[in-house]
Amino acid sequence: MTILKFLWKLIPFLIVVCTYSLLQFEHSQRWAELIHTSLPYLMSALLLLVSLIFNRSRLALGAINACLAYAFIQNGMQQPYTESATQLLFIGNAILFSWHLCLTAFYREKGSISSWGVSRLVFVIGSYVVLWLAVRDGYADTLYPVIQSYITSPENNRAWLSLTLLISQLASGILLLAITLWKRTSTETALLAAWLTGNAIFYDFSISGISTTLFTALLLAMFISLIQSAYDLAFVDALTLLPGRRALDEKMGTLTRQYSIAMIDVDHFKKFNDTYGHSTGDQVLRLVASKVRKVGAGGLAYRYGGEEFAILFPKKKAETVEPYLNKLRESISGYQMTLRNNNRAQSKKLGEKLRGAIAARQKNVNITVSIGVAEKLESHHSAEDVIKDADEALYKAKNTGRNKVIAANS
Repeated sequence: MTILKFLWKLIPFLIVVCTYSLLQFEHSQRWAELIHTSLPYLMSALLLLVSLIFNRSRLALGAINACLAYAFIQNGMQQPYTESATQLLFIGNAILFSWHLCLTAFYREKGSISSWGVSRLVFVIGSYVVLWLAVRDGYADTLYPVIQSYITSPENNRAWLSLTLLISQLASGILLLAITLWKRTSTETALLAAWLTGNAIFYDFSISGISTTLFTALLLAMFISLIQSAYDLAFVDALTLLPGRRALDEKMGTLTRQYSIAMIDVDHFKKFNDTYGHSTGDQVLRLVASKVRKVGAGGLAYRYGGEEFAILFPKKKAETVEPYLNKLRESISGYQMTLRNNNRAQSKKLGEKLRGAIAARQKNVNITVSIGVAEKLESHHSAEDVIKDADEALYKAKNTGRNKVIAANS
């Protein structure tokens, strides 16, 4: 992995040097055409390398899947479609490409350099190798007469679009769309974009240069997904889905002269966590985050750390945002959170007997927060000074009874 990270740092330099060197040859136009044709291979290799560095195994599988599909088109499907081998390669390639994307979306992110990652990699590469050997070595010749009517459509101006292929691609697309809507991550979105791009290639297969152009676009979409995924890991809190402290630090570097910062802390959170358990504590944090996100007044919510949140109000004074903060405090304290006893009945019969006592096993609790707010003043040299004043106001709110909003210097 150390070698991979070292190579990763050298990539920008190597790209510039190699490209410039190629253009120095007399036949630079031929080199430019070669680079254009080879671009999907180069992008696949680069995406694979970056995915391994960031431990994104599913995007690595997507890059290999795209590279193999493109290689089959360039090396096995440049003959007339009337040849049985071309037909079988086209149908098999299209089906493998789409369904491997579906399977990749189903997989969980478990790392690339692992038995899990290697087994998935072998499965993807192996399926393409089996297809190639079966078709090019003549093993599928006996099968072709049996399935010919299912894989060809002579009455269609796109003879390669058989009903069987359309049904298979439609089924894989619907399944992949459902997975994307269910998981809602940038990786599934990229895989769905790859499916759309790949099937656009298979649909308009007769257009000159379509595979090179669209496979390049497909891999670029995957690169963007990788950047989005890396951003989420670095800047978004996984529990609350709010931007984290690093995102706040980045934002503070762009602030203007006028702004206010509110610091929010959940009252008695440690005691609550110790009493009811960490899973219930996580529910509390998600509840508070959902309220903080809707504060209004243009406030930007962040999870600062632990049970503490921060809200940045650009171009707002403390007196302007105080009513919104009080409304936020009241919405949190007025919300009744129901806690249920985790003890379950040992049998269904006993459970039915105890069903009438559910209310007795429930407990309603109220969560409160303390809030300190400070605005940027001439005496503040940096945003950290404003946060420090907001923190002092927060501690004052806690020391004077909690569940209140206090402004700095008030």
